[in-house]
Amino acid sequence: MKVTRLVCSRCGAPLSGLRTDRLFICRNCGTSWADSAEGLEQVEVEHRAPGMSELPLPFWKLRASVYVLKRTVRNEFTSTILRLGSKFDSEAMPGKLRASEGSSERRTFLFPAFYVNGLPGLGVSLSRCISSLPPLIEESSGFPYVCGGSIVPSDARVLGRCVAVGQETEKSDWLAEIELVLSSVKASLVILPCRSEVEKVHIAETGLSFFRRSAPRWATLMEHRSSIT
Repeated sequence: MKVTRLVCSRCGAPLSGLRTDRLFICRNCGTSWADSAEGLEQVEVEHRAPGMSELPLPFWKLRASVYVLKRTVRNEFTSTILRLGSKFDSEAMPGKLRASEGSSERRTFLFPAFYVNGLPGLGVSLSRCISSLPPLIEESSGFPYVCGGSIVPSDARVLGRCVAVGQETEKSDWLAEIELVLSSVKASLVILPCRSEVEKVHIAETGLSFFRRSAPRWATLMEHRSSIT
């Protein structure tokens, strides 16, 4: 059984969070740590939530090269796609198909570093709002208490691919099948100021939100925050 000592290796301050947390941000020096097989591994972090933030939450920002190996689209809409699942079946839908050439480009993704139902879709929307994020804060302004980080870097890379596929499905053509890979992935955490209301949680200055009930551990997170802050 692996036991990890929750202490910041940079400043020696104790780290805390939910029992399910795998990401920890030091409130004293702002350093971010991810739980791994070797212990705590430092992760690059952008602090965009000031020390007095009501509800600072962690998000993953991934910069990656996206290689589209195969992209097949239909020449006309086929409503039966709804009952056949997410994979296109050319025999069940004998409509005309066309395949585009492979492509590659650099993309930046942004999505929650905590469990939320429908996370890839929220990631597609958040990735469009990166330019509108709050500015980086100065270290002298202090760091807020952050908890709720439960998605480790290896899982974030998998979710980044899911967001990339989601971006492809939003294009105007009728996507039938796609194969893509991510490489040269650079992951960092972004701490954003959020605001919780009766039913929704509003994310920073993005104009986006998610339902509190869509986060399975939301009640536990709020109870923990109230006991610490």
